[in-house]
Amino acid sequence: MKIKYLRQTNNLSQSELAKIVGVSQKSISDYEKEKTQPDIETLIKLADYFHTTIDYILGHNVPYLLDKSTLSQEQQELLEYIQNLSPQNCKRVKDFITGILIAEEEKEQIINRYKKGE
Repeated sequence: MKIKYLRQTNNLSQSELAKIVGVSQKSISDYEKEKTQPDIETLIKLADYFHTTIDYILGHNVPYLLDKSTLSQEQQELLEYIQNLSPQNCKRVKDFITGILIAEEEKEQIINRYKKGE
């Protein structure tokens, strides 16, 4: 389970996490030592708090599933290219795409200001 990792990376004590999810500090300790497992309600609270999935908390590596039917042919081709890039080049592509998105947003803001006569 990833509870201890998530707790520590978020700088929480066992007591703090216990209060957040509504269990005892001993329960958190037992989860981390894998003596017991949290019930489904507690798993949901943990996943919500840490913005992750129950599968991740339980240590299951579920591959990210993407519904490719919602993508255009060009978008699907881009995904195939990205899968073959090195981590360094993936970052470059991400930075480039981020720059394009920011430029589009700024363009929209300029157009909206122009329409309002500012």
